[in-house]
Amino acid sequence: MLTIALPTGRVFSEAAELLAAAGLPASSLASPGRKLVFEEENFRYILAKPSDVPLYVSYGTADLAFAGGDVLQESALPLVELLDTGRGRCSVVVAGPAPLAERFRGHVSERMWLKVATKYPRIADNHFSSKGAQVDIIHLHGSIELAPKLGLSDCILDIVQTGSTLKANHLEVLEHVSDVSLRLVASKKSVALRWNEIRAVSRAIRRCGEVLP
Repeated sequence: MLTIALPTGRVFSEAAELLAAAGLPASSLASPGRKLVFEEENFRYILAKPSDVPLYVSYGTADLAFAGGDVLQESALPLVELLDTGRGRCSVVVAGPAPLAERFRGHVSERMWLKVATKYPRIADNHFSSKGAQVDIIHLHGSIELAPKLGLSDCILDIVQTGSTLKANHLEVLEHVSDVSLRLVASKKSVALRWNEIRAVSRAIRRCGEVLP
């Protein structure tokens, strides 16, 4: 039985749609309700919190998984990326109040010791370190956009899709960090032991991804 982990939340429906379009037995995912584990024919599906999905694969609980590029960057686990589905596209950005933009246009020294609120401390540290700027990273789990307004931080590093949430909180994009999309990944062990099954699933998803809008 091949086990596939799917992230709950924003991109779950897109991952489930890809599985169904690829011809996998995944009808139970259309209305999952509160269940988190489903079995259909020779497949098991696990629904997990997005940040936990890479761990399920890394520890061998799942052979395959759909995960956002942001989650994969933050986890930094040694997984095998099989496919960029092109779904769930968004960006990781640094955002803040408009007056802060001048500091980001100037020398990197002007960004030193900024307070940066984020759900992605590893990505934030890597990004600012790569530019030679030392910053104070504040790890939050929700309501990131409120941090500058409440004086907790100078700016934020977060996922942006439409920009409407930033605008509603009087923030603007100060710096682009990376593009994000939904990826299909596998564990190294599963690739070594079950490559034929994994390749068949990956190819089916790739083909349907080229057809679906």
